[in-house]
Amino acid sequence: MSIWDLAKPVIAQIHSYCLAGGTELATGCDLVYVADDARIGYPAVRFGTPDMQWHAWLLGPKLGMELMLTGDWISGVEAAQSGFATRSYPAEELEAQVLEKAKRIAMIPTDIAQINKRTVHRGMAVMGFPTAIRQGTELCALTMGTETFQAFIAEKDSEGGLTGALSKRDAKFGDYRTSEA
Repeated sequence: MSIWDLAKPVIAQIHSYCLAGGTELATGCDLVYVADDARIGYPAVRFGTPDMQWHAWLLGPKLGMELMLTGDWISGVEAAQSGFATRSYPAEELEAQVLEKAKRIAMIPTDIAQINKRTVHRGMAVMGFPTAIRQGTELCALTMGTETFQAFIAEKDSEGGLTGALSKRDAKFGDYRTSEA
């Protein structure tokens, strides 16, 4: 929530893969612009629980549930359509579009932009967003003691290291490290 709590607007520009911690960083940003072909997901749900419960809030309960139960990814287009991202653009246009949007925001006086950001955040607070996000901390801690998580840690600490553990985790799904899904 540290990024979310910053006074000035924060913009995320996502291209290619945005997974696990990358998605957590993006959810803290005020505006999220993605390449149409970006892949956004949280494959870590295959062995644990994320510490930020943004899925249902930003994606809606049904798509959020699907991604939490599968660890699958969505494209940048789907991310924009579902509400995770502000907009999506063709990859070759992304940087220019984001820079143009940042320039437009910069034309607003800083004090007004900061108050406008807080106005939206207060509305989100009334709807329960910060509380929902923070509720994940306890559930994430509970995950640390599960047999599944402990087995993953043991696998990570073995000869194959983290790469081997992640490849083993994703092999049966045929995605991320195991194919060009």
